[in-house]
Amino acid sequence: MKRVVAGTVKRVVARTRWAARAAAAAVGTLALCAAVTPPASAGGGSCAGQTCLAVEGAGLYVARATVTPPPGAAFYGHYRLYGGGVDNTSALQHWHQGLRYTVAWGRGVAEHTKICAEGWEHVGAKQRSLGKTCVEIRNSGS
Repeated sequence: MKRVVAGTVKRVVARTRWAARAAAAAVGTLALCAAVTPPASAGGGSCAGQTCLAVEGAGLYVARATVTPPPGAAFYGHYRLYGGGVDNTSALQHWHQGLRYTVAWGRGVAEHTKICAEGWEHVGAKQRSLGKTCVEIRNSGS
């Protein structure tokens, strides 16, 4: 009788170990998939010259875009923010670190739409480009 009980206990332990390993493998697979799959996001940012652009949103929805001067920049001029059906120009003013120009998009855009920002310095009657940067909107899930 002891042999039958011992054999049954071994089978139960073996099945329990197998079930625990299978559960651990399933949890690990799900965690790996969640870590590898990037979120869909319209967010992004880039800088060129004295023009830094940050786009906020999710998927193909753009909530807002913000242009700022990079650290240490200072100039008198304006920013132009455009793309995805929007074309806006900031006020003509003295720009320096900490100031921002934000435009609320509040809409979805087509895949691969480019939202761009240009900085322009005004010196007398002349304008000089301070940089152009763009963020391409992509649905990361595709």
